[in-house]
Amino acid sequence: MESIENKEQIINLVNRKFLSITGTEKIISLKPDLIQLDTVNGGIMISGQNLELIKLDDTLKKAEINGTIDCIRFDVGKSKEPFFRKIFK
Repeated sequence: MESIENKEQIINLVNRKFLSITGTEKIISLKPDLIQLDTVNGGIMISGQNLELIKLDDTLKKAEINGTIDCIRFDVGKSKEPFFRKIFK
C-alpha cells in the first residue's frame, strides 16, 4: 500500500447544504445519497440526501457539492493483516 503524504486540504461545510473540498483527485461514486472521492489525503465518503456534484475543477483539484449532508467519513486505510488470518482468528 502506498503511503499517504499529508498534503494541505481544505474542507468547508456551510449549513450542511454546501460542501467544498480541495485536493480532490478522483470521483469514485456519484449517487444522490452517497458521493465517494479519492483525495490527496485518502478517501472521503459524503452521505446525505439530494447530493449533486455542482462543480469539479481538475486544475484546482476542487469539488463542490450541494444537498443535505448528513455525514462525512474519512478512509483510515486498509489493514495490512492478510485476509485469511483475520477469518481464522
